[in-house]
Amino acid sequence: MRVPQHLVDRRREELRSLIRRDGFLPVAEICRRLGVSEATARRDLVAVEANGHITRTYGGALADYNSAFASLDERSGRARPAKARIAEKAVAQIPRSGTIFLDAGTTIQAVARALTHRRDLTHLVVATNSLAAASVLAGAAGVELHVVGGMFLNRQAALMGTRAVRALEDWSFDAAFLSGEGMDDAGVSNSHESIAEFQRAVLHQTDNIYFCLDASKLGRSTPHRVAPWKQLTALVTDALPKQLTTHGIELSSRKHLRA
Repeated sequence: MRVPQHLVDRRREELRSLIRRDGFLPVAEICRRLGVSEATARRDLVAVEANGHITRTYGGALADYNSAFASLDERSGRARPAKARIAEKAVAQIPRSGTIFLDAGTTIQAVARALTHRRDLTHLVVATNSLAAASVLAGAAGVELHVVGGMFLNRQAALMGTRAVRALEDWSFDAAFLSGEGMDDAGVSNSHESIAEFQRAVLHQTDNIYFCLDASKLGRSTPHRVAPWKQLTALVTDALPKQLTTHGIELSSRKHLRA
């Protein structure tokens, strides 16, 4: 029996909402939640993708960053001088040898760029999920470069998802340099669950945690919490101490590395 179109439309709207909320859903989970067959789930995914709401992937679907997140190129031009200063301050915290992680994002891409100017590196192992950072560091003197595999997010030019999280289990980092979309009195946050989940996994593998955030992120509270301030080794930012205090962020001078 043919299902009325209004019920199909309602089911597809629910599917779109589920994927936008969860970030990523495998086909099997879609079938379970909506009570449909795999064939129906795949037809619905094709229809929802055609409206620009999601991106189908092997075995599931990912929330579409095209409608919710500015592209890497769009973000790279924002607060560029501040990001360059933050990058210089962050690179000063990186040891000559050891193992570090570099996150995705334009500020961390600036960190990667600044790192190429270090001439004292002996054997620094750098792992990243950012193809942009990897392209910057390719061939850099004293750097052994590794890319953490996973599902490619076009708007981030980064690898995320369950496989990327699992890949982190093989790593132990002396330091990690991470980005974020918001910082308020509760800590650092991001707008997408898959990014926040990946970053939290990085934190579990890291001795020293540096968040690199420009002052434009102050006062923003995006949906998915990454870390409270007490978990950080330091915040590297161009924000003034008074600006942090105004937003309820109380950090010692040791934890506030002003760029």
